Amino acid sequence: MTNDIKVMLKDAMKVDELVIQLNEVDKECGFHDGSFEGMLGYYTKDIIIAEAKNRLDMANENLGLDSMFGMSPEDDMYSIHMKEKRQLERFIKKWKNKENA
Repeated sequence: MTNDIKVMLKDAMKVDELVIQLNEVDKECGFHDGSFEGMLGYYTKDIIIAEAKNRLDMANENLGLDSMFGMSPEDDMYSIHMKEKRQLERFIKKWKNKENA
């Protein structure tokens, strides 16, 4: 395991939607014990990027960008979903092409 995966996982824990997926949902599913060491033992760069892309798809859907069922900019939750979308896009852009992560 390289130091890069540690940095990537710490970076992921700054993205609201990835905290929910990696630290809550995946823990409940039994993939790891919820500790940082447990997460390091389970996640790879590819898994984290795939989870980020999945969460980005959900954010786009919630915003109505990928479907006609999303919310409008007037909706109270719209700004929250936009924040989540931007966080995920920055994370994916930063990490998707890094070598040895």
